[in-house]
Amino acid sequence: MKINARLLERAGLVLCLALALPARALASDDSQRQAKFALSYGLEARRDLRGAIRAIEDLGEDDYLVELRLGWLNYRNEAYKTSADHYSRAARLALDAVEPLLGMMLPLQAAGLIDAALRAGNSALKLDPCNYTALSRMAGIRYSRKEYDLAASLYRRLTRLYPTDTEMLLGLGWSLKLHGDKAAGSAVFRKVLVLSPGNPRALAGLK
Repeated sequence: MKINARLLERAGLVLCLALALPARALASDDSQRQAKFALSYGLEARRDLRGAIRAIEDLGEDDYLVELRLGWLNYRNEAYKTSADHYSRAARLALDAVEPLLGMMLPLQAAGLIDAALRAGNSALKLDPCNYTALSRMAGIRYSRKEYDLAASLYRRLTRLYPTDTEMLLGLGWSLKLHGDKAAGSAVFRKVLVLSPGNPRALAGLK
């Protein structure tokens, strides 16, 4: 059977065009998405948080980057429940990601939902047991609740990981002192004064 060469050329051209259309559509979608994110960043820089939210909120609920950013923008806009909901959706879209759990801690704590913020922190630590942000935020929460023994335990973990971190050392020193272990607290404050001579918080802790 003889095949017409011209028909083959036409068929090949049709196939190439068909394959090119989805690629062009994807490129167009990417460009639109990038433009909307760029607009959102610009509006946020100008402190137009509502505008920054509107710029990307129609990009879909199944987009991790959109949900993460909406979590941040709504937190900045003091819409704490909405912020936490977006961070929660982001966490479901990326089950191994630590950052949406860390983000979720911010609106939950700001809304006074401290136990929920601690649960988010613990979830982050299950994925990343040495995560500095989760440990330090949880230590700060425990300290603010006057749970000084629990705060000291978290600060101690941090100072083992970061032995010269003066902020975490100060947190440990004050947690120990306020829990009643003044000798251990004083030892920590003296270490701080080697790293940060004349540090007023360490000097106050030694009194």
